[in-house]
Amino acid sequence: MLQQFTSAMERPSSTKSRVIRYMVFVVGCVAFAYVSDYNWPTGTGNLCLILFLSANVYIPAKLLRKHYQWDKVQHYFDWMAKAHCNLNTAAFVMSLVHCYTTVWANFWLWLSMVLMGVLTLNGFIMKLRYQPKLRKKLYILHTQQVVFICLIYAMLKGHYVIAWLPL
Repeated sequence: MLQQFTSAMERPSSTKSRVIRYMVFVVGCVAFAYVSDYNWPTGTGNLCLILFLSANVYIPAKLLRKHYQWDKVQHYFDWMAKAHCNLNTAAFVMSLVHCYTTVWANFWLWLSMVLMGVLTLNGFIMKLRYQPKLRKKLYILHTQQVVFICLIYAMLKGHYVIAWLPL
């Protein structure tokens, strides 16, 4: 079973099959957002949360791999890196839809949108293979845990989950 999964991950797929998979993914996301809650803005927020969390499972997994020195899992991490890029992009797009359709707005939510946009744009520029000096600076900014923690804090503070904290 594991061997079938790894061989399926390594096989190159045609453009047609990729487009079909993305279309199925988009239709599934829209269906989930529509039925997951009582209104569209809350459903898109739920979908954004799921996409964001599933995309960033890669980060603690990478830290665990480094700490325990697992060697034979590189092909899984190649697959997870691709999923990290695609799912974070989808999460950012859904957060834009969520922001556009909701009636709430405050400083913290706008700050979280800007931070998420900067991190997504940095990821795109790194993926597009720009000049090495620029890529190195963007990689340092993209991988800073402080920026990620500020993003999480701004999201939670903006949605009044942690309204009791200062700032």
